[in-house]
Amino acid sequence: MTNYNTRVSNIPEDVILDILLRLPTKMLTRFKSVCKNWKALIESTYFIKQHFNHKNNEARLLIYHYKSDIQTCVFTLYLNTTFSRYMEPNHLQFRNIVSVIGPINSIFCVIDENLIGEGGGITLWNPSLREFRPIPAANLSFSLNFFTFPNVFGFGQNPLNEDYKVVWIRKFRDPRMIHPRMVTLVSLYSLNDDSWRHFKDTDFGIVIRNLSESKCNTYVNGFYYWLADDVNGNYYILGFDMGNERFVELEVPKCVTSLYVNLCLFHDDVAILSLDVQEVGKSIDLWVRKEEGHWVKQLGVGPFSFWDFSWPFGLWENGSFVMETSFSDLILLNPYTRQVWNLNARSEYGYTRIYSYKESLVSIKRRN
Repeated sequence: MTNYNTRVSNIPEDVILDILLRLPTKMLTRFKSVCKNWKALIESTYFIKQHFNHKNNEARLLIYHYKSDIQTCVFTLYLNTTFSRYMEPNHLQFRNIVSVIGPINSIFCVIDENLIGEGGGITLWNPSLREFRPIPAANLSFSLNFFTFPNVFGFGQNPLNEDYKVVWIRKFRDPRMIHPRMVTLVSLYSLNDDSWRHFKDTDFGIVIRNLSESKCNTYVNGFYYWLADDVNGNYYILGFDMGNERFVELEVPKCVTSLYVNLCLFHDDVAILSLDVQEVGKSIDLWVRKEEGHWVKQLGVGPFSFWDFSWPFGLWENGSFVMETSFSDLILLNPYTRQVWNLNARSEYGYTRIYSYKESLVSIKRRN
């Protein structure tokens, strides 16, 4: 061991840093036991950020989808740019069907709907480090005894102090009343405080109506976004500022009237992917929100008479569209070349999501 440490110490520090930054997280976890200096380096904030953004740590397409032969949802990770090689890593799988939001720095928020009613069921997860951190139950200091409607979640980070936060929105109606009264409860979890706080939507000066979670990640620059609609069926975007802890409402392009829309991100801008049904076929439009609420039609493709698309899922890193067909198959469409890849994945039960996945050394272990 002495000879080995001597040889390591003779290697210039910048060379050691360059080598370590190219290694996968599993190997780096083992290398922390080589010496104290390596352990301190690999656990440093500087190294973690450099490793996450290193060119060797490429983003890969990750899809959470239904697999009929085992009748459950699985994660499929695609290993090349032609999407012909893929795998279902064991460390990415769950026994139960769950909802998964994120990632933020490759940290996911996992929700088990079967356990939500029991006071738990929400967990933070870093699959690269095989780390789980259950979030404490969101116990209320007051009793509601109301019938609850579907849960809506958001997951993001305060960019000022890197605090991870979970937003949980629930609507309640008291069935005992002749004219049932709707109550919207907003619960906010902070990882730094490891606790929940509870508010009504009116505490923020807004009334939250119908929300839908996107099929892909919609957190960007400190905000998490949902697609929403009002009592007249008009779309708008509801955003939550993770730093200032306030909601914002954004208008959408007035020409977006299709029922088949999904909120997504185009680089660092909020975008809407819209599927429009026409007599000559189906067309796909990508609208991008620029500064000061100005929307731009970034791209329009179609009409297609030979592809029976049923839903737009989102965008991949190279600008390709992830689409669902009427047979629930997921495909990737390059809007410029119109090349299509079958992802050999099926969408069912409303749990299907697409992610841009990179390895991360960010630890979510309980802090002192």
